[in-house]
Amino acid sequence: MSTMKHFAAVAILCVAASLPVMAQEQKPENSQERSQDHYVPRLNTLMMVTQLGHFKLWYAGAVQNWPLADYELAQIRANIVDARKLHPDNSKSDMSSMTPPADDLEGAIKAKDSAKFVKAFSKLTAACNSCHEATGFGFIKIREPRLSPIETSPFSDESFSGK
Repeated sequence: MSTMKHFAAVAILCVAASLPVMAQEQKPENSQERSQDHYVPRLNTLMMVTQLGHFKLWYAGAVQNWPLADYELAQIRANIVDARKLHPDNSKSDMSSMTPPADDLEGAIKAKDSAKFVKAFSKLTAACNSCHEATGFGFIKIREPRLSPIETSPFSDESFSGK
């Protein structure tokens, strides 16, 4: 197993092992809700999942796998809705600025237009960074992947070709 694949496997195992601990941290304060004992992901957990979706969306567009791109965009939109719904009192959960770039991406995906996809994806990435700046997280800079996504990704075991 190459060093990079070994590192990716260890990273995935560490994240997976920490999920039960994170679930315990999120017990609701309301006693009625506590009796339901449900997991509420932290805002940063939703952001990490969104970042992985951002990567997969980019790569799906790069290989023109439009059904996968459409799926990943839907997942990102769902994370944005969930963040606001699950953390309504946290101003950092309002990501409504992502809607226009997401709409542009949806149009590019439906048209199967790679050039429009690249432009819309850049706008989405800029919206992510603008939101981070506005909420005091400007030190988190999102960018388009620059390294071989297959060799450096924890998704190296997933085929993105759509065939």
